[in-house]
Amino acid sequence: MKKSLLLAVALIAFATYALAATTDCNFDTLPGDGIVPDGYCNITWGGVWSYYLDAQPPYNPFSPPTRVYAPSTGAGEYSFVLNSPAVFQGAYFAGYSFATVYFDLYDSSHNLLWTSASLDPSDVPTWLASGYSGLVSEVGVYSLANDFYVMDDVTYGTAIPEPGTLALLATGAVGAIGAFRRRVAG
Repeated sequence: MKKSLLLAVALIAFATYALAATTDCNFDTLPGDGIVPDGYCNITWGGVWSYYLDAQPPYNPFSPPTRVYAPSTGAGEYSFVLNSPAVFQGAYFAGYSFATVYFDLYDSSHNLLWTSASLDPSDVPTWLASGYSGLVSEVGVYSLANDFYVMDDVTYGTAIPEPGTLALLATGAVGAIGAFRRRVAG
């Protein structure tokens, strides 16, 4: 019975991990400075996001040395597309406080699903959570002053299962183990 229980717990832990896998895109494997290539971190960047690794306060990366920025076009939104719909969790921002940023989250048809809280960047990289737990396909980063902020550690993942789903998985795993043991014993 103890082995069955341990196996059930292991199956639940694996299922939870598989359902809640997270990607943290920190840009630190990109060489030198340039345009973030489409496909990096399984995201289509659209040729508008640039990256660099030189020190330049207040544009401090959360995980040194590399971070990204949008073109200098004043107020507006630049977006990137997740190559598979996912739960977008957020990113770190640093820069000047007048470059207030927030996220607009879209589905695959570019319907607005959610707008996050806003953040006034500073020289200390600060996490901006999306505040939305549903699946999205596109993330818009709106700023009052593009090119006066940097973004780092873009984080997204698959849907995190609700407690009821975990209970259902546990019940199924215990039932499957019991059926297997009866079949082997009989």
